[in-house]
Amino acid sequence: MAEGEAVKVAVRVRPFNGREINMNAKVCMRMEGATTYISDLDGGDEEKFFTFDYSYWSYDGFEDIDGYLTPSNDQYADQKKVFDDVGVGIRDNSWNGFNCSLFAYGQTGSGKSYSIIGYGPNKGVVPLYCEDLFIKMAELQKVNPDNEYQVAFSMLEIYNESVFDLLAGKQRKALKIRQSKQRGFFVQGLKKTPVGSYIEIEERMAEGTANRTVASTKMNATSSRAHTVVELTLIQKIKQDGANMTKTSVVNLVDLAGSERAGSTGATGATLKQGAAINKSLSALGNVIAALAKESEGGRTKVVIPFRDSSLTMILKNALGGNSKTVMIAALSPASVNYEETLSTLRFADRAKQIKTKATVNESPTDKLIRELKEENDKLKQMLEGGVIDKSMVKDDDEEDISDEEVQARLQALMDESNAEKASMEQEWKDKLEEAQKAIEALKEEQSRKQEMMKTIPHITNLNGDEQLCGMIVYFFEDGKENKVGTKDSDPPNDIVLSGLEIESSHCLITHSAAKLLMVVADEARVYVNGEYVSGKLELMHGDRLLLGANNLFTVVNPAEREAAEKAGIEYFKFTYHDAMSEIQNLGSGDDAQKGEELLQEDIAVLGPMIGEVNAMSCAMNKKVKFDIVIMPEEGKRRKKAMVSMFSYLTSCSYLLSREDFISRKYKMEEMYQQFVEGDESWESVPASPQSEDPFVEDENKETTIGTVSISLKSLGYLFEQEQMLTITNYQGAAKGELRVEYYPVKEDGSIITEEDDIFVDDPDTLVGQPLRFSLKIPYARGIPKRFENVFCRYRFFLDTDTTSTGQVTGQNPEFGFSQTHSCTPVTDQFIDYLEKTSLVIEVVGTQIPTPMKAGDERTTKQLMASNFSLNQTQLALMDPEKQIIMGELQSTQRRAKKQQNKLIKVQELLDAANDNESETISVADLQKILESNADSMGICVAVFKMKVSKAREEGNLFKTTAKAVKTNEDVKEVADQTKSKACTIL
Repeated sequence: MAEGEAVKVAVRVRPFNGREINMNAKVCMRMEGATTYISDLDGGDEEKFFTFDYSYWSYDGFEDIDGYLTPSNDQYADQKKVFDDVGVGIRDNSWNGFNCSLFAYGQTGSGKSYSIIGYGPNKGVVPLYCEDLFIKMAELQKVNPDNEYQVAFSMLEIYNESVFDLLAGKQRKALKIRQSKQRGFFVQGLKKTPVGSYIEIEERMAEGTANRTVASTKMNATSSRAHTVVELTLIQKIKQDGANMTKTSVVNLVDLAGSERAGSTGATGATLKQGAAINKSLSALGNVIAALAKESEGGRTKVVIPFRDSSLTMILKNALGGNSKTVMIAALSPASVNYEETLSTLRFADRAKQIKTKATVNESPTDKLIRELKEENDKLKQMLEGGVIDKSMVKDDDEEDISDEEVQARLQALMDESNAEKASMEQEWKDKLEEAQKAIEALKEEQSRKQEMMKTIPHITNLNGDEQLCGMIVYFFEDGKENKVGTKDSDPPNDIVLSGLEIESSHCLITHSAAKLLMVVADEARVYVNGEYVSGKLELMHGDRLLLGANNLFTVVNPAEREAAEKAGIEYFKFTYHDAMSEIQNLGSGDDAQKGEELLQEDIAVLGPMIGEVNAMSCAMNKKVKFDIVIMPEEGKRRKKAMVSMFSYLTSCSYLLSREDFISRKYKMEEMYQQFVEGDESWESVPASPQSEDPFVEDENKETTIGTVSISLKSLGYLFEQEQMLTITNYQGAAKGELRVEYYPVKEDGSIITEEDDIFVDDPDTLVGQPLRFSLKIPYARGIPKRFENVFCRYRFFLDTDTTSTGQVTGQNPEFGFSQTHSCTPVTDQFIDYLEKTSLVIEVVGTQIPTPMKAGDERTTKQLMASNFSLNQTQLALMDPEKQIIMGELQSTQRRAKKQQNKLIKVQELLDAANDNESETISVADLQKILESNADSMGICVAVFKMKVSKAREEGNLFKTTAKAVKTNEDVKEVADQTKSKACTIL
């Protein structure tokens, strides 16, 4: 590859998962060559397309042959195809001495791990690269026995801007990122372990994954929350022209956090719209990529690349903007329900392909490198001892002046690293490899022993939102032994030490006796079994789901029970993490639910555990704030959405947070809680003011929803007016006053259509192509609570992008005097569908007057929350619009029935008059005109009359036949009565 080569980008589409199949999702993507097309099947936007280096279609077109997904047509891209295009380039570049980087990007569950790691026979890029690496190494060693090849492995995780070494065992300590002019950014103290085969790499990756699992439980993180970086260092020591030449290649394999945390990137894709608030690292990465892309376009203006904005971008500086050959694989879901996330990923990848890097071969004589390290070390030592400091050695070009203390710290860190690197290079590689292999053997023996114990001894094993982290933590219960469960600070010490939210010092006691597992729950300890809150003493059965505290979720395994069940032909349902959390939230599977209900249940299943965690953090830090899930009507749709209420005990004010806002706050809460746990008092320095960064505080002047009303617009399709006094209900279903709402169909001149106009529509579809106008009025509200001021109403009608609002009024009985004319010219099928299937949600909004807590009230947050704190007691409050909608539809039905009765009476009067005056002859044509003009809306009457008119002529009994036609219209009345009766029954 030549210098200045662009980052190579590949995108890959996976098959539907179970969730998408249950939701009846449709395929919204297609691929032609290197071009990927995506369509918004719900919104009707134009099809968008993106061209990359590779577009891999892996949605369908394959067959399973001995576990390997083999192509059954030319379009399907299997694992070998991806490796041949992407992995071979990485392999060749690393052997040529270039640094290489491979990024996996995409929303959680989009197939990143499958492309990078794979499963079973379907090996991903990383294992195929590593296998090939050691095969070629052995071949080269045979040809040139004097040459030496070394591979070192390291694995780190970036969570909440902190960097952790995943091979450091149980001592999880945040590492510092340092910088030197020679090495650029590097992680100080990161462990690099020699490996001699791919099997050893697998063992080290398993070790790192296990350490991630323990940390994720402690810090409430999952794979979608953290970035994982695997680094392989390939060193080739070759004798050339009598000198020992060293060629070094560093290969970074990066699994980024789920991109749905970044939300939509907007039209330009330059920034991650929600990423700035939700995930600092991804947001910073997006900004770096945008800046690098701009720099690659050229121009006179110098572009500042913000590498220092996050830990991730500092670590990956060489990969993106420096000496590296870089490849990105963007994983995509083809499901229409993931359209926004998939489009965001495509835009991100499209930006990345514009970046150009300038890689060079990392080649230098070994002896010279050691000598330079020694000289650098001596120079640093002299500077530290003599006090003459060259700040340029440790200060960036774009960094402002730094303190002498910081300079001293950075110089000492550089000297320590230099000494360590020099010692490492002088040590014989075989010695280091032998030490590492001994450690791996000990690890394998421990794993083998654990696997044997799992076959016979009852135990619990963890469930995690990331499937890779499931089953990594195992606690055994030996026969006759009592196992005390709790925190590490208990006296006497606990047998099973757990960390995380809501874990008590003595949480519970689990005993294995007579092939049974008995658990005794301590007072006030939070324990759930199979979704039910439990206390006291109970027996644990095989397959039970056990939640200890807020986020330690396990499944119970009793080998004896399992074996007996297998013999009896009983098959246990295999619960996943999401199944267990849905069970705690008392949610059904949703198999028979509609798409909207599926999405709602999924949101509740996601938000439920988060609510428990943030409430636990609020209690731990005594923030005096409580969160709950609430269900709100969604604007313009007859379905509901999940939101979060935030109630402050300090001010008695309550606020509604969107799902995105709440998740954004939760990230900040976790950072604050992490400081609290580690004893860092900086979290207390955040001022509790409206302008603060405290995620537990909301601006007291923020507008909040007092309540909503929902009205049916169906009667507009029949040109009927509607006048209602509607109850304003808040998210708990409590009445917060009443709102007067009126709407009237109007003529072109603005005058209201009345009954005297004798305009009646029997079928709204007949309005298609015609203009429709109506006036919406909100005259006043009554009974608004005193604690609200600056009250106003707002709503969004049909395809409006902006909301329409009344003026702000203060008082319990605000007079809005609001009137707005809306029109649809001409009426479309989409508009008729909107009238028939949706409701208009009007929000009543205001600001709250704070009511401070009583002086001397020293109750803690936990005491204030009391018994309402439990997860299964979280109030899923419902602002249900159905009753108000049905009331409106009932009025419309009654109006239609009354109108039809009037028309029937009018026609009957015409017929009676004709019968009374037998001397007057009425022709068939004249009677048909009478019926059509006076019963224009009575489609059934006219249709039946037309069908029978020829027979009437034959029989010479026009009036009798017409009477039959009119009688047929009694069926219309009967249908109206049935509809009315049904509506009353529902109410």
